[in-house]
Amino acid sequence: MASVASVSLLSEAEFGCEHLATQLTPAGTTADQFKSAFIKTHNALSPRPKPTELPSKQSASVRASALLRPKYTCLTCAEMCTDVGRKAHAQQTGHSFFAQKRRFSESSADELYVRSNANKRTCAKQGVRGLFNLGQTCYLNVILQTLLHDPILNTYFLGNGHQPHDCTVSDCVGCAVAEAFADFNSSDKAEGFAALSLLMASWRASSSLAGYHQQDAHEYYQFLVDKLHASTDGHQEDHEKGCSCFFHKTFYGKLRSSVTCDKCGNVTRTEDPMVDLSLDVQVQAKKRAMGRAGPSCLPTLSGCLESFTSPEKLMAGVYNCSGCGDTPQKATKQLRIKKLPAILCMQLKRYEHTFSVSEKLEGRIDFPLSINMLPYTTNPQPRVDKSRYMYDLLSAVVHKGKLDAGHYLVYCRQGDQWMCFNDDQVTPVSEADVLKADAYLLFYNIRSLAGAPQ
Repeated sequence: MASVASVSLLSEAEFGCEHLATQLTPAGTTADQFKSAFIKTHNALSPRPKPTELPSKQSASVRASALLRPKYTCLTCAEMCTDVGRKAHAQQTGHSFFAQKRRFSESSADELYVRSNANKRTCAKQGVRGLFNLGQTCYLNVILQTLLHDPILNTYFLGNGHQPHDCTVSDCVGCAVAEAFADFNSSDKAEGFAALSLLMASWRASSSLAGYHQQDAHEYYQFLVDKLHASTDGHQEDHEKGCSCFFHKTFYGKLRSSVTCDKCGNVTRTEDPMVDLSLDVQVQAKKRAMGRAGPSCLPTLSGCLESFTSPEKLMAGVYNCSGCGDTPQKATKQLRIKKLPAILCMQLKRYEHTFSVSEKLEGRIDFPLSINMLPYTTNPQPRVDKSRYMYDLLSAVVHKGKLDAGHYLVYCRQGDQWMCFNDDQVTPVSEADVLKADAYLLFYNIRSLAGAPQ
């Protein structure tokens, strides 16, 4: 019997995969038996004219066209039907031709499902692939590479979560992303590929994205999440109504703003959906310059999060208190995370815009491989299970150059190895290389879907 290793160099186009090749290459009757069984099965599925029908050119053409149509097997009685026939068969008998798609929820069963199915298929291509730059499209490439390396999204798209052949949306971004997942994981070629369908769908969906000019990767991420959410059947446009679709649960969190009147103590709370956290790095840099954070202390991600969730004083005239007869009052405002998403994007705001100048803050911001988000939520209780709030770094997007003439690259985790994706160039790097990067966007995955915070 031939081994998988001994036939690994054989043409995949000839056998489909190396595992099938081990069955067909040995001497004997195995290959002939397989061929005979295949022909027998094919002939059994082919529609045959009734005895009363006379052969004609028309009936021959109908039979030829029917041969090209896919056949479906009933899971209950094993009857073979075409697409039209299976619908009629299902209505008459109540039988099923496919298993119902699982709904996404935060449960231990979902976590097991992701762990069991997020790996690449045994016969599929392994490794990583770059993305060709189609004309200043590095902003798209870094975001798409991040999505392609996320285990939750791999489970969704490789498990037919969005099926383009059933989609009726014109220029659907969800279909284009599904195509990118298929190309990335199933192509026979090892070199980079072009996400042309996604680029075209993005251009048609947004006039501001159309054309070969510089775009912001953070803004493109927000655009892509919104379009993926809109591509899901049954999604809610109004986020306040509580959408239960896959993309809403994966990308969207909830932010709570609390304003407390300094005079009467009246508290006004509002909640808004969030797809990312925009953290002010300038505050950390200014503290360091003033010596308040220590002369040698780098700005940190935890410091940015603390500043983001720290109380902020509001002067009279900014806030009118309903408890004080809607009169202007001094108040204290505080932001906290009410609900965390499964994929958490954090933008380190490196750009400062004033009336006179726009500038970019250069330099490294210290960030960890793992982070506990509990202290920044509305539930910072000491007895809460901290493991429910642990996030692990998925990717780090870096912007090189100036505001109007720059380039994006991204570091992504591939199993236990880190890779640097510079368009179609892929380079292995160490964890130390990643942590030294001048990150602009950081993407973190929730460590466990079981018992994830609501």
